[in-house]
Amino acid sequence: MKKLLLITGPQGSGNHLFSKVLAVHPEVYGWKALNETYWIVHDQEPFNKYWVDPTEWDRADFGDYQYAVVSNSVPYVQNGNTQNPPFEAFIAGAERAGWTVQVAIIGRDINILEAQQKRLRRAVTLPHMMDAVETLEKYDPDFISHELLCLYKQKYLKKLSKQLDFPIAYDAPIIDEILKDNANAKYVNAVTETDLDREITRQLAATSVEGTEWYNRIHNNG
Repeated sequence: MKKLLLITGPQGSGNHLFSKVLAVHPEVYGWKALNETYWIVHDQEPFNKYWVDPTEWDRADFGDYQYAVVSNSVPYVQNGNTQNPPFEAFIAGAERAGWTVQVAIIGRDINILEAQQKRLRRAVTLPHMMDAVETLEKYDPDFISHELLCLYKQKYLKKLSKQLDFPIAYDAPIIDEILKDNANAKYVNAVTETDLDREITRQLAATSVEGTEWYNRIHNNG
């Protein structure tokens, strides 16, 4: 049975990033052109015509590919118009064409999502994704993580390949290039000290042996 992995998530959650990574494997039909440039609008994605008109699945031909990956954000922009993907019609069309569809939903820090959406989209669009999750629950989706991908890189992809039962070229040299930049860094500002920091220090110092690092932090103001 052919498997189509449908990746989705809020705007700014890493749809393009996962599309790049998952399209690397030679046995996977995906957005391979994305790995030749920095970014491409979603209406140039290989499956775009099936989002526009899901009946196009009735004429789909992917040759000998047994695996494919498609991604779309919620909402997404089609020809300048912001809209929600027609998930049910898209999935039904893929199933008619002989594909088993597996849905995976991307998670990312909510503060980063809201900041990115306000900056670029001029509005928080996250509620659209939360509504879409209600629709997608009936497909028993997997939840995948932008943060784990950025932190653990190839190790996370190796585990994800097993979790999804989907071929991922986690050891391909291009993966290092795709994941070299920290997309979260521009959203993070250091803080000097918080109430939680002080409470952790107090409790660790209170239970520490004299002369140890945590004892000295409180008693020597270190």
